[in-house]
Amino acid sequence: MTSQVSVILPTFNRADLIAETLDSLLVQTRPVNQILVVDDGSTDGVKDVVLRYADKVTYVRQENGGKSRALNFGMTLATGDYIWICDDDDLLEPDACERLAGALDEDPLIGFCAGRHDDFTVDPLTGEQRIKAPGYWLASKPEEIFPDLLDGCHIFQPGMIVRRSVYAAVGEFNPDFIRSQDYEMLLRIARNSRGRLCPERVCLHREHSGARGSAKMRFTPEQNNEKWMKFHRMIFDPLMADLSDDELLAPAVWLMPEVARVRARVALLKRGRVFARHMMWPEALATFTEAARLHVDVPLSEVEKTLIAGATTYSFGCAPLYEVPAHRAAIMALKTVSPVGRSLAVLISRSLHWRIRNAAGRGQFGLAMKLTAFAVSSRV
Repeated sequence: MTSQVSVILPTFNRADLIAETLDSLLVQTRPVNQILVVDDGSTDGVKDVVLRYADKVTYVRQENGGKSRALNFGMTLATGDYIWICDDDDLLEPDACERLAGALDEDPLIGFCAGRHDDFTVDPLTGEQRIKAPGYWLASKPEEIFPDLLDGCHIFQPGMIVRRSVYAAVGEFNPDFIRSQDYEMLLRIARNSRGRLCPERVCLHREHSGARGSAKMRFTPEQNNEKWMKFHRMIFDPLMADLSDDELLAPAVWLMPEVARVRARVALLKRGRVFARHMMWPEALATFTEAARLHVDVPLSEVEKTLIAGATTYSFGCAPLYEVPAHRAAIMALKTVSPVGRSLAVLISRSLHWRIRNAAGRGQFGLAMKLTAFAVSSRV
C-alpha cells in the first residue's frame, strides 16, 4: 500500500497568493491525500479563497499565535505517513510529491527527502515570472547535510517531505520563533535522521515585499536581517554548546590525515566558521583565537583554509565585521597569538577587499575609505 501524504499549509493574510499555491498542489503527478490549510487568524478573506476548494482542502482556523503554533495544530490533524509543509506564497513543481515521497518509499532508512528550489518574483505590470537561482544551495551528500546546514539553510521547507515518525521524534515547532522556525526544525530533523537531497527543482520560492511574522509581531522585509540575526542567535547559542566535534563535519573529513593530526583545531575553526556565518562575530573571533593557540608549529591545511575562507561569505550584508572597533581589534590581535593566528587573520581579512568594492559600488564612499584605511594599516 502506498504511503499517504499530508500537506500542512499555514497561512496568515495571504488571500492574494494562497490560491496559486493550492493550484500547484492540486496538479501533483502523485496526488496528495490530505491538504490542511491552517488559518492563523487571518483578517483579509483567506477563508473565502480556501473554501472555493472545499471539496479538496480541509480548512481550520485558530486564534493568531504565529506560524509555529499553526504548524503544531496542523500536526495534530494530519493523518498521512509523510508530512509536507508548504508555505502560502510558494509554488510546487507538478512532480514534487512524486520525487520526494517516492524517495521515502524506496529507502525506508531515510527520514526525509528534499529537492532544489529556485527563487522567483512576479512583474507587477505583466504578471510574468522571473526565476533566478537560489542565493545558497549545496548538493549535499546524506552524511554532509547536517554539517552543511550548520553553515546556512540551503533546504526550503516546501521542498521537503518528512516521515511523520521523524517529526514525532524531534518534537514540536518552537512557538518562540516568529522567524527561522523552519530552519530551527530542519536542524533538529537533519541532526536526528538521515536524509537525501535530489538535484531536481521541486519548488519555487516567491520573493515579495509583504510583511512577515505573527499579527502581534509583524516585520517588513527591511527588518528581515535584524530578525534573522536575533533568531539565529537563539538557534545557535544552545546548539553549538550541545554539539560534539564529530557532528561538525562529515565523517570522511575527520579521517583525512591532515585533519586527524590537528583535530581539535579543525573543530574550533568549524565552530568559528558557523558563528561567523550567522553573524555572531564576538563568538567567532574568540573561537578563532582559541584555535590559533593549538598546534602552533603546524601550518594550516587546505581544509582549514577552506573553512576560514567561507566564514565571511554568507552575511546578508548585516552585522558589520570590520566596521566594529572591537572586531577590528580582535582580528589584529590574532596576528600576535601565533604564526597560525597570523594566517587566520590574513584569511579572514581577504573578504575586506570585496567589502571595499561593494561599498564603493553602492555609493558608500565613506565606508569604503574607512575599510581601505584598515586594509592599509593591517597590511591585508
